[in-house]
Amino acid sequence: MKVLFIYMGTENLGVEYLAAEVRAAGHRVELAFDPCIFGGHLMWDIPSLAKHFDLRPKIIERIIREKPDVAAFSCFSGSYLWSLEIAREIKKRMPEIKTVFGGVHVSAVPDHVVAEDCIDAIAVGEADTSFPALLAEWEAGRPGRIDGVWLRDDGAIFKGAPPPPVEDLDTLPFPAKELFYDKVPALERHYMIMSARGCPYNCTYCYKSLSHYFPPGTKLIRRRSPGNVLDELEPVAARGRARMIVFRDDVFTLQKKWLEEFTCGYRERVGLPYFCYTHPNALSEESADLIKESGCVYVTIGIQSVDEKQRREVLNRRYRNDRARKTVEMLKKRGIQVSVDHIIGIPGDNEAILSRAASFYNDLRPDRLLTFWLTYYPGTEIVQIARERGCISEEDRRNIERGQGGHRYSGGGASPPDPAIPHFAVFFSSILLLPRKWIAFLIRKKLYRHWPTSFAINNLLLFINALKERDPFFFYNLRYFISSKHVP
Repeated sequence: MKVLFIYMGTENLGVEYLAAEVRAAGHRVELAFDPCIFGGHLMWDIPSLAKHFDLRPKIIERIIREKPDVAAFSCFSGSYLWSLEIAREIKKRMPEIKTVFGGVHVSAVPDHVVAEDCIDAIAVGEADTSFPALLAEWEAGRPGRIDGVWLRDDGAIFKGAPPPPVEDLDTLPFPAKELFYDKVPALERHYMIMSARGCPYNCTYCYKSLSHYFPPGTKLIRRRSPGNVLDELEPVAARGRARMIVFRDDVFTLQKKWLEEFTCGYRERVGLPYFCYTHPNALSEESADLIKESGCVYVTIGIQSVDEKQRREVLNRRYRNDRARKTVEMLKKRGIQVSVDHIIGIPGDNEAILSRAASFYNDLRPDRLLTFWLTYYPGTEIVQIARERGCISEEDRRNIERGQGGHRYSGGGASPPDPAIPHFAVFFSSILLLPRKWIAFLIRKKLYRHWPTSFAINNLLLFINALKERDPFFFYNLRYFISSKHVP
């Protein structure tokens, strides 16, 4: 069968893995891609410009012209409505094309998605085995009743049982990177990879807390062997186009023994600088030494809130501020750049909490401080917490499930009750640009209340700090925006 993946945003590992698995099953695979450089709930989300760069009409015309057997969509909440519009047009003009939806938004609210009559089937949970199995069923002329797939069959909705995820990740083919690299060659400068799936933490705001689409007793956290990871990366280094390896594991530093084996092999076989994520509870002096020795140059840590009670009771993130401080200090002491994430607009946020956070970050001084508005994702525990506390309405909850929530760069999913909160979103971006004494004075005199709330000014401040710190991700993103793109 001919399968056309349709995606908007930037490179997606899930699509790349599925494409590789579908190819391995003998099917043809192509990609229709919209970078959405001024839209799609990405960092430069400017609707007035986005409409002039909208590629949906071209994507639809390509689909009609090429007549794939299957149109496959992978959806985040921010891309769900975009995908739905294309699927509706496909079904209107060529109803014989099968449409399949997957991704985290679909798995979060499968009943809502499968009710759309422009969608033939949805893949719930990890689709490494279920999607190729569905294609085999359709190719043989059967309806496709398999685990992990929901679809219409004889007027009824068939709901496949939760699919067991792949336990041995080493058995998966390497992701089909060229699908995206052929569209935007600049993407190859940062080679994105995952050495593990799953997260040991259960933050209330994160999609990773959704486990209802896995069978009971499933081992959610799985890791590739160091050798398998290096087998993927060694040819990347030899090719000479990548400038950095970007590990998208939720927490890269979990297993010291794994890091020891990885460190030895990575230096010898790859040798490129790399980025990873860690968690305040998942970094020791020994693991910090190992990632430094192996070539780590940049780490992101999510602190998210510095109010320990709020962090514990609302976000389910259980560590002390001293632990977060020590984690940042361990990395900076080893010359590793540290970026810290903070969420603003959390239920319970107020001027006092954010003022203390500003003081904490003024003292901590990471290399980057990135502030994101809380975005409510469907099915996550924080939606219920916010509903119980009156932060969002029942209509807000329904809109979130429809993919109509806010997004993290410009206001989040609910209006903040404290008028000072929007000022902090920009004030936090100023902290690392001014001397400690100045910031302390501004906090003490509450002059942050007069800070602008403009999204554009906030981005300008981030731009200045990125230049000051020579942030590799800033220059990568800039190259991505201005580079040539062979789309859709």
